Amino acid sequence: MRSVSALIVSTALVATLAACAPLGGSAACEPAIPSGDSPTFVRASGPVFSAPEVSFPTPLRTQGAQQAVLVEGEGEPIAEGQIVDFQVSLFSGVDGELITQSAYDATSNPLRRTAGADMDILAEVVQCAQVGSRIAATGTIADVFGAGTLDPSLGLADDDAVVLVLDIEAAYLGRAEGTPQLGANGVPAVVTAPDGRPGITIPNQDAPDDLVAHVLTRGAGAEVAAGDSVVMHYTGLIWQTERVFDSSWERGAPSTFLVSSFLDDPNGIVPGLAEALVGQTVGSQLVVVIPPSLGYPAGQAPASIPDGSTMVFVVDILGVEERD
Repeated sequence: MRSVSALIVSTALVATLAACAPLGGSAACEPAIPSGDSPTFVRASGPVFSAPEVSFPTPLRTQGAQQAVLVEGEGEPIAEGQIVDFQVSLFSGVDGELITQSAYDATSNPLRRTAGADMDILAEVVQCAQVGSRIAATGTIADVFGAGTLDPSLGLADDDAVVLVLDIEAAYLGRAEGTPQLGANGVPAVVTAPDGRPGITIPNQDAPDDLVAHVLTRGAGAEVAAGDSVVMHYTGLIWQTERVFDSSWERGAPSTFLVSSFLDDPNGIVPGLAEALVGQTVGSQLVVVIPPSLGYPAGQAPASIPDGSTMVFVVDILGVEERD
């Protein structure tokens, strides 16, 4: 197997629910990648969500990016802006050789994309697909990695044809979606941009001594329980300085966190945030104010969070992962 940049097999390769028909269905959902003849020559055997055995005639040529559904899922179709987890195998259209593939392993993170994002062919292919589907797509090396980004020693040219086989594992909201709630005195004010990105204003007063978890938008989805793995967008800042120390929005993809205190589980999160998330519902946006007593112990915080800081998080709960 050829060695290729980890770009394709990292979680970095990686919002609003709307009616969306299956690929080739009604015009309620417009696929970002059209159907075409080239991917219909692709055969992929083996169960969905496991590494497929793939064959197609070589050299395979394609007129631009195209796709075809090999196995149609039974899940809800995916609207533009939703967050999508999937597995993918990438083959050379020139000789049929496997270039790279994701882990196909329940213990490893799948790839993640925002459906329809202007990022790469992967983000475009998943738009209007259904969860549980296996999709074949054809394009070029430049469509996947970007023009001129691969090491020439790999022997792959920008215009070389590639075949991708994607298995769509899960889809989540792209941003909070629910019923707006009333504000509260002494709680940071939040204004949300059209893309879901929050703007946060800290009150001109001392930080509260106790944990505050105020719901700004109440979603109608599943309730979060302790121990769940929750997919969420978030922005974190320091009350005293109003400085942002972390934001999934800036990275362009939500993160998944185990709802458990890191004091009890090394894979967990800040104790105050874990406590605030339990009992909240998918689709909700909340502002969480975490006093130092429920934050990082002295000397254990990242350098961007001084000891004794009161942390503020604005969190969009996008979904709960279901992993085997």
